Amino acid sequence: MTVSSEQYDKTDHDEIIPALLPCDESGHHFVMYSDCCSGIPGKAVAKNLEHVNEMLKRIQPSPQFISFPGDAVKGYTNDSNELQQQWDYWLNIQMNWIRERNIPLYQSTSNHNTYDDQSEAIFRKTHLDLPQNGPVDQIGLAYWFRRKNFLYVSTHQPDQKMLINHLWLDRVLSENEDAQFKFVVGHYPVFPVNGYTAWPLWCFPPNQRRQFWDLLVKHNVNAYLTSHIIAFDVQAHDGVLQILSGGAGTIAGPGGLMPGCCEYHHAVQMAVDEQGLRYQVHDQTGQLREHLNWPFNLSPVEHWEPIDERRISDQLDTSNLEHNITAFRIRGLRRNQGDYIGDETLICGIARNEGAEPIWIGFDQDQLQVRIVTLSGSGWQYWHGPQLSNGSSFDFQIALHPAMGPGGILFRTGENTAWSSLPSTSSRGLELAKWPQYWAIACGQSGPSDRPFKGKALKVTFTKTNGQGIVNYGS
Repeated sequence: MTVSSEQYDKTDHDEIIPALLPCDESGHHFVMYSDCCSGIPGKAVAKNLEHVNEMLKRIQPSPQFISFPGDAVKGYTNDSNELQQQWDYWLNIQMNWIRERNIPLYQSTSNHNTYDDQSEAIFRKTHLDLPQNGPVDQIGLAYWFRRKNFLYVSTHQPDQKMLINHLWLDRVLSENEDAQFKFVVGHYPVFPVNGYTAWPLWCFPPNQRRQFWDLLVKHNVNAYLTSHIIAFDVQAHDGVLQILSGGAGTIAGPGGLMPGCCEYHHAVQMAVDEQGLRYQVHDQTGQLREHLNWPFNLSPVEHWEPIDERRISDQLDTSNLEHNITAFRIRGLRRNQGDYIGDETLICGIARNEGAEPIWIGFDQDQLQVRIVTLSGSGWQYWHGPQLSNGSSFDFQIALHPAMGPGGILFRTGENTAWSSLPSTSSRGLELAKWPQYWAIACGQSGPSDRPFKGKALKVTFTKTNGQGIVNYGS
């Protein structure tokens, strides 16, 4: 996802970048970046990595460590000497700056790093400083480490294979259950990003997602850190974040990124403490492009404001909501009918200068859908919710989070359940969307006969929060 750099002042390339620091003594701070496919002097990707590294050198104080979820070198060669030379150049020249600052680097296996037995052997040999505590057949490939109350687990994910030893992962997480903060790392995203849905090329196969993710949820993992897509992305699934950073320099996809219209080369500062998880995404120049505080807090649902059809547009006024997190609780009873009835509107936002409604929440047959005009004039992008059969009652919440890109259309069934991002193939979310001027309940923008809700007892309440939380910067 992207926030236009035009929204930010130009940055002096020699100016110090304040580190994003924890807000209390329980916390930790680190940098995550990945995917440069470098190791060969003079290539464009090497120059891109150089720019990102120069930006990272300006962060003060330095991060406690660096997380790099794979694709450091170009790889994909059968010549072992050539591959070794790539690693030597990457580690000793391109990444020498971290040794000078004594910053630990935690590299993960990946399709460009480990694509056959020979490349795995070279990975092991060149990364002897990594913990040697993985499963018996993955020692030197998968590993974990502990920093006081912080646990970091790196899984083994070679070329289009998710060779995760679930018993080992479960055991490591169980034996470190007392860790206050837990991060699991792997090269491939579990859930698709920016419409890259082909598996195992771009993400986990559907039949491998649940078993892995359930382990993360079971052990209260803060986030899964991943890469592979040349983008930045964040999603929530059962309250656990999938944070993807593939911006260290690789050139791939439409416009050189995935896609070039939305993405940019970058690195991510992260801090975690008792307040939660926070990150900042900086591009190659050091400009702050995106940031998040997670989790976000909403008022108790009984305090949410009922929407009054007579004053709905005043309640949901643009100036109050477009930079905030807005959440709706939507309740009702679906009509018991078997024939095709088309769209049914629950709530929609209207802008007179747009063709489609900028925000539409409703049913497409039996499926909940959210439709957003993510860029003025571009028409709808779709987010798909659960199936809700005819004749059934429903009670759910939708949150619109403008800082989470396409992952910012969130769903849950109640305030005691965790948020999950609704799936979409969009590469944008609400970050560039125009907030509606008017709103309607139970019908579309043309009035009561336009895609009406045909059930009964529809009630909508809402709340908002800025979601900023507490931020601490280094000096």
